[in-house]
Amino acid sequence: MLNYNENEDIIASKAVIEMIALASEYVLFIEKIYQYEKEERLPFLQKILTALYLKGLLFPTIQVDDTSFHERFITEEEYELLHLKLIDNFEDINYFSSVNLMDDDIEAVPVTLAEYLADIYLDLKEFLLLYEKGTLGAQENAVKACKDDFLDNWGYKIVLVLPHLHVLTRNSADNIE
Repeated sequence: MLNYNENEDIIASKAVIEMIALASEYVLFIEKIYQYEKEERLPFLQKILTALYLKGLLFPTIQVDDTSFHERFITEEEYELLHLKLIDNFEDINYFSSVNLMDDDIEAVPVTLAEYLADIYLDLKEFLLLYEKGTLGAQENAVKACKDDFLDNWGYKIVLVLPHLHVLTRNSADNIE
């Protein structure tokens, strides 16, 4: 009888491979954001975040028996440096108001594009780094964490950022004409 492991099929599935590709593209873009012209940044973010959200919806759910393989790699200092770089990059368009329905709060609060982009980066980079370890346990935990983080964090932050990006890109298009 064959020893069939459904998790091995999931971690090598098309949905996971596509998420790795998109997450890698987002992470690389955020790390090298200064290499892009300002006019390129917002439309790219609008497109990639939309694609990431769709892939997050389609991302598989996996059951993991051993969570000891789940590691974190990015330090608070590395996160803060990235966050500061993004604040500097988006200084004039950084702030917008949002309603966080996940907390059952209906009051609009000021939030920052830089923080949300950094938070999305953090979850996706952690997913990529854990998956790259290459062991079955690490890859299972990476897939599980990516889905959990999508549901609890980065998926919702994408939904909050997209209206702001939509207005900014529309206003940029109006100014070009």
